[in-house]
Amino acid sequence: MKRSVALVAVPLLLAGCGHRAPAAAPSGASAAPSAKAAPSAKAGGDAACTGGLTGTEPGVVRITCNGTATIHVVAGGAGKDFHGGVCRSAGDVWSAAAGVIIDTTGTHGSYTGPPVDSVAVNNTSDSGKGTIQIVLGGKHYFDLGGAAMTLGAGGKSAHLDGTSDHLSDAPGTKITVDVTC
Repeated sequence: MKRSVALVAVPLLLAGCGHRAPAAAPSGASAAPSAKAAPSAKAGGDAACTGGLTGTEPGVVRITCNGTATIHVVAGGAGKDFHGGVCRSAGDVWSAAAGVIIDTTGTHGSYTGPPVDSVAVNNTSDSGKGTIQIVLGGKHYFDLGGAAMTLGAGGKSAHLDGTSDHLSDAPGTKITVDVTC
């Protein structure tokens, strides 16, 4: 159940990434540039981000590793730098994502490849709050809307601090994300 909640939330988060830009952008400043194109199933990019996958493997839903963002995550004692992430903004909504999303339900085939990691973050309608969703080392960590979030000028960076939800694989774990777009 825990993984299904996170798996459902990540694609929904990524699907909603293109609606509105960050409210934190100073007046007169433009929103952070959107990515050139949506990440495709056949994504290139940093091998540490892609896990060596191409996106055509059964069970792989999306690979987001061909952008320009760097996303540093720490969950408890584990950490990782994702290179090739994508930042998006439109209106009041800002998000960033990197890594490989796999389908544990089997709808997209049965994934039998190596363990893969991913991160997705976004702001919420509550000022200074954000959502963090991470798969790191086979564990799912998430803070769905309660993370403290600071969005940099023009949406070019973000810092989030949260606590992994009681339904995650590591309840109560401190999670930190730093994004540079």
